[in-house]
Amino acid sequence: MDFDAFFDVKNDTSNIWALLVAGSNSWYNYRHQADVSNAYHVIRDHGVSEDHIVTMMFNDIANHPNNPFPGKIFNSPDKEDVYEGVKIDYEGNDVNPSNFFAILKGQKDKIVGGNGKVIESTKKDKIFIFFSDHGATGLISMPQGIITAEEISEAHNYLHQNGLYSSLVWYLEACESGSMFESLKSDMNIYALTAANSHESSWGCYCDNKLKLPCLGDTFSVSWIMDSKKENLEVETLDDQYEIVKKLTNQSHVCKFGNFSIGHEHVAEFQGHKKSFKNSKPINFHRFKHELNKGSMPSRDIPLLLLQKELLEAQNHADSVDLSRQISKIESKRQYMDRYIHKIVKRLIHDPNNRQAVLENHPLNGIKQLKCHDVVSKFYHHNCFNLNRNPYAMKYVYVLANICDMNIPSEIIINGLSEVCGTVRITNIL
Repeated sequence: MDFDAFFDVKNDTSNIWALLVAGSNSWYNYRHQADVSNAYHVIRDHGVSEDHIVTMMFNDIANHPNNPFPGKIFNSPDKEDVYEGVKIDYEGNDVNPSNFFAILKGQKDKIVGGNGKVIESTKKDKIFIFFSDHGATGLISMPQGIITAEEISEAHNYLHQNGLYSSLVWYLEACESGSMFESLKSDMNIYALTAANSHESSWGCYCDNKLKLPCLGDTFSVSWIMDSKKENLEVETLDDQYEIVKKLTNQSHVCKFGNFSIGHEHVAEFQGHKKSFKNSKPINFHRFKHELNKGSMPSRDIPLLLLQKELLEAQNHADSVDLSRQISKIESKRQYMDRYIHKIVKRLIHDPNNRQAVLENHPLNGIKQLKCHDVVSKFYHHNCFNLNRNPYAMKYVYVLANICDMNIPSEIIINGLSEVCGTVRITNIL
C-alpha cells in the first residue's frame, strides 16, 4: 500500500469550499466583519486554498472615519489585526441575497458585481458556510435585502437535487438563528450550528474593551474560531466543537440541526487539514470564558447599550447632554415601533385573545407556513420597515410568523399591512 498517497488523500483540502458572509454594515456592527475576517484566516491557516473561499463583506469598517486604528480590525482585545490579508470577493452593495444564492449554487451567469467567484462544488465536495449577521424569526438580513428560511430550504433542495455537495455545514451567528433550520430534514446531509435558539438574541462580546471600539466579536463566533485555532482539527469532531462552543456561549442556547451523524466527522473535513502553528499556546478555558462573557451584550440592544456605556463614562456636560439626546431618540423610536406592531395586529386579528397570543408567543416547533412567512416578511421589509435600516423592527417578525401560522392567506395579511404601513413616518429604528 502507498501510505504517502493514502495520507495525501486524507489530508487533501481541494474538496473543501467555504462561503464566509458578514451580512451587515455600519460602525456599530463592527463585530460581524471582525468575525468573518478572523474566520477567513482560520480556514486559510488550515490549508483551504484562497480560490476555494468566497468572502462577502461590506468592507466599511477597517477604514471607517470612527476607527482609531485605520486599516485594522480586531476580533479580540489583544489587538491582533484580522483584516490584513483577507481577500474580499463581494463588497458594498454586491453583498446581497441574489449574489449569495448564485455563489452557493455555482451560477456564474447570475452574479452581478464582485469578482464573479462562485462555489464550483461537486457531489464529492464539502461545503462550509459561516454567516455572521442580524436575524429574526425565519430570516437573516444583508446590507441589501433579507434571506428567509424558505429561501434557504429551496437552496438546500437545489444543491441536493443537483449533486453539488457530499455534506454541508452551516455555522450561523444571528438572533433567533435556530428558526432558520427547524424544518431542515435529516436526509439532506446538512449539519447546522446556530448561535441561539429560535426565540432568543445572540450576544456580542468584548463590548467593554478599552480600545474605543464597538463590540469586537460575537460570543458564538469567537468561541468556535478560538477553538479551531487551538485544537487539532484532525482529532476534534464537529460535535466536540459544538459542546465546547455551547459551554462558552452561556447567554444563549447554541443549537444543532439536520443530519447529526455529520457531527462525528472531524472539523478538519470542513475547515482544512493543515496543521496550524499560529496561536498554539494552551488556553485557560475558564479565564477565556470569563473574559468573553463579562463584557457581552444582547446583539439587538448593542447600539443602545453602547450609548448608555458612553454616557456613564462621559467626561463633560456637553457630551452627557448629546449622549442623553441620542439615547432618548432611540428609545422614542422603539416605542413608536412597539405601538405600530400593535396597530398591525389589531388590523389583522379581531379576537382580543388571539391578538394577545400573537404578540406574546413565538412559533412553537418551527414556522408552519414558510411560504406565507417568506412573502409577508418581504412585503413588511419593502413596504413597512426596511429591516436593514430598522434593525429593531426585526424583533417583531415573529408576530408575522404567528399570523401566517393562523392560516390567514398571505394576500389578506398583505392587504392589511398595506393599509397600516402607508402611514409609517419614522426610520432608522435601532
